[in-house]
Amino acid sequence: MYSDPASPPSPQRSPAPTPRVAVVGSGISGLSAAHALRHQARVTLFEAGDYFGGHTHTVDMSLPGPDGSPVHFGVDTGFLVLNERTYPHLLALFRELEVPIAKSDMSFSVQAPGAGAGGGPLEWSGSDLSTVFAQRGNLLRPRFWRMLSDILRFNRITTALASRGEDLRPDSPLMQPLGDFLREQRFSAEFRDWYFLPMMGCIWSCPTDQMLQFPVATMVRFCHNHGLIQVTGRPQWYTVAGGARQYVHKILAGLSDQRLATPVLRVLRDDQGVSVITRQGVERFDALVLACHSDQALRILGEGAQPP
Repeated sequence: MYSDPASPPSPQRSPAPTPRVAVVGSGISGLSAAHALRHQARVTLFEAGDYFGGHTHTVDMSLPGPDGSPVHFGVDTGFLVLNERTYPHLLALFRELEVPIAKSDMSFSVQAPGAGAGGGPLEWSGSDLSTVFAQRGNLLRPRFWRMLSDILRFNRITTALASRGEDLRPDSPLMQPLGDFLREQRFSAEFRDWYFLPMMGCIWSCPTDQMLQFPVATMVRFCHNHGLIQVTGRPQWYTVAGGARQYVHKILAGLSDQRLATPVLRVLRDDQGVSVITRQGVERFDALVLACHSDQALRILGEGAQPP
């Protein structure tokens, strides 16, 4: 193609400015979003609390070692475990970050004060038959056998519900409260108090009266996805070696703009981007990720909660 050497060169396009993105919330959703965007945008991470990590919270504990000298452990009090079936993307993130994981023992045991023979505590564990009948007297207790029978019936019912994938419309049976579901299905008080509520208490950190108000669908989905309603073939669980704070620290190391103890008060959206309002003032961003609870997001959006 011929070009006239006397003609002026065509103007060069200036590179597009790097977009600014605000991420509100530093739990796993916010941290992973900030990590994924860090090379395509200037990311600012806002956290209302006094530490990054959300439900990930590792505390240090020291115990005497074999020679008497202290041995230090990182103990997780929030996020604890994951498995390959339910958390493939989180495991992929850990591999990318080179976060070490280790196999975890996900055993389940119950102590119910005053429920044992003679008014003592009832104790049992689900590891094997020996631990199920750790108190040998339970072999002769009809109430204990009723609980075990109800566990198997519960697993059958909830597996069938999960496989049907019923519509979650407001009038669906799966939207009824758990307490009503247990009564209508005639599950025993022994099943409820010696198995179901202790098991759900390991999952949902809330009072039992609130737990029984959860929709059946929430429980069925969680238990099915995590293999909790099957006796065999349960997934292998893993934990972060040394404490889950390791992945938090590694993600934060790649983020230059971190705002701790900086709650976002309001977000205003327009055609050009978003204004993020904090106690420190107003900042403009091209995009926003609300990685917080839905009630918090609703409060932050205010009247702008509807699409603009």
